[in-house]
Amino acid sequence: MLIGISGGIGSGKSVVSRILRLKGMTVYDCDSEAKRLMADSHKIKERIRDEISPQVTDGERIPDRALLAEIIFNDETARKKLNTIVHGAVRDDVLKRMATERILWVEAAILAESGLAEFCDRIWKIVTPTDLRISNVVNRDGCSVEHAFKRLRSQESEQHLLIKYENKTDMIFNNSQSSLLFQIEELLRDVVAY
Repeated sequence: MLIGISGGIGSGKSVVSRILRLKGMTVYDCDSEAKRLMADSHKIKERIRDEISPQVTDGERIPDRALLAEIIFNDETARKKLNTIVHGAVRDDVLKRMATERILWVEAAILAESGLAEFCDRIWKIVTPTDLRISNVVNRDGCSVEHAFKRLRSQESEQHLLIKYENKTDMIFNNSQSSLLFQIEELLRDVVAY
């Protein structure tokens, strides 16, 4: 069984993943694994050099993540190219991991855009107020409110793409009125029954 953990930047996906790991569950973190794949794969580095910018990598050295982030958050075409390059590799890696796990959670900011939502049996969508998301990003990354808002906006299309998967989506509300732990435990009851 594959369960996607979705939600935009600053929504609390990492917190939900940490809770699951503490409960002994296996969670595949797409961001961390994408960084590993970009560092290890010459093919990915060459494609980033050729299709995005030779300043980011020469095809051998690990891509300069700060420069790459600056490019993709300011250039929609470059962002889509990077997603095509990296998320195809991540998707293949997730499917390999599926062969070794009875239940696997996959944490991804762009679950639908990456194509992973198609493979998920269930999707746990983290819903968080925009002001809290911006605050989370500013506090975590030490960036300006404007930069955080720009990053949120760059992921807006994902929410529209996820509508296609409403029939297999469960909402987790990350706000001051709902207990994350309680909501996760409720959803885990259904998963354990699987």
